[in-house]
Amino acid sequence: MEDRNKIVAAVDIGTNTTICLIGRDIPDERPELMGYSMVASAGVRRGVVLNIDETAQAIKNAVTEASKMAGHDVLKVYANIAGQQFRTIDKVMTKSIDQGKIITKADIKQLYDEVRTALQQPGEKVFHVINQSYTIDDEPGIFNPIGISGSELNANYKLIIAPENYEEKLRASIKKAGYELVKPIASPIVSAESVITDDEKEAGVVVVDLGGGTTSVSVFYENVLRYMSVIPFGGNVITYDIKEGCNILLRHAELLKVKWGQALGDFAPANKVVTIPGLNGFEPKEISCKSLAYIIQARLEEIFESVYFQIEKSGFADKLGAGIVITGGAAKLEKLNQLVRFKTGMDVRVGYPIFRFNSEQEKILESPQFSAAFGLFKKALRDENALNDEMIVKKRKRPKFNFGGAVVEKLTLFFNEEDSEM
Repeated sequence: MEDRNKIVAAVDIGTNTTICLIGRDIPDERPELMGYSMVASAGVRRGVVLNIDETAQAIKNAVTEASKMAGHDVLKVYANIAGQQFRTIDKVMTKSIDQGKIITKADIKQLYDEVRTALQQPGEKVFHVINQSYTIDDEPGIFNPIGISGSELNANYKLIIAPENYEEKLRASIKKAGYELVKPIASPIVSAESVITDDEKEAGVVVVDLGGGTTSVSVFYENVLRYMSVIPFGGNVITYDIKEGCNILLRHAELLKVKWGQALGDFAPANKVVTIPGLNGFEPKEISCKSLAYIIQARLEEIFESVYFQIEKSGFADKLGAGIVITGGAAKLEKLNQLVRFKTGMDVRVGYPIFRFNSEQEKILESPQFSAAFGLFKKALRDENALNDEMIVKKRKRPKFNFGGAVVEKLTLFFNEEDSEM
């Protein structure tokens, strides 16, 4: 009999796209991805839900498509939560230990529970508490204090905080779509979860998620998240710059960016142009690929100047042996690695989801655009709620389905729906 209790549904709600992954964790085997989908987002601005009705419809569309492929109906989902007002703060909690006693799990849990309610300003919420290290009787740098004796325990925490209404709007959208939110997880955390290894976390690494509405920066060192920040612009500002600079429609600007854009103007071909159809009888317009690249480069330089400022602000700029990992939809831009390496002086690579795909899944899902969704999926599988709460019920009769075929066609249509106008 199928163990339904280990099936989870993860919904990545982005500014431009909403992605749903449904799968299960099979003991002693790799996780199985049973269903997936991607639809256009609506009602989300800079990662935050703005219009609950529109966001709910996008969630409903994504989950419905993934459910059909998985052969299960969804009741509850995990979802990411984003926004430019996410930030980290440091907090130290102290506990006295009775003489002769050793530190136990109960002591650690007490400090953890206390810090979750610490430093909350009105209207704000602590979404995550990240252990940094412990100090016992003035001995710092202890990562596992359990079993050590001492008289005073100091716990160093990193709190991830954001406005409480971020979750309220997200939960309302999911409820209106017909589902229940199990847990919201901050987008910068889930993006990093799927694209870097434990060795990179130990050596020191920065994960930069270039989303549509925001760019998140997550700094890891010695296997611990040390710093997180969200920059309030992403790939969409590049599209708007192309629209204004070339005086064309927004949808044409997006297609130009995706199909012919690159990050370094000097490397773009000078003799290559793209023809944009004229409107209302006007002559078609020709856009030089080199001019397009210089527009993109100017905005990317601005973004990564902000990224590097945040890296320096973290205090770990000189400890990042694994360099920068760029992920997200805009990470696919040609020559982006070279640009970022030039602006920061650090090693750079593009981050793809670390997941074992089958051949059909690989054609669609092995892309930086799916990094956050797979990070959320992995987090959901490891959450203890996934083991004792039925996320998926009412198993359907699986239809005869060419796995991935219909979604390949839909994704192609989604990205190429304006091709006939080009």
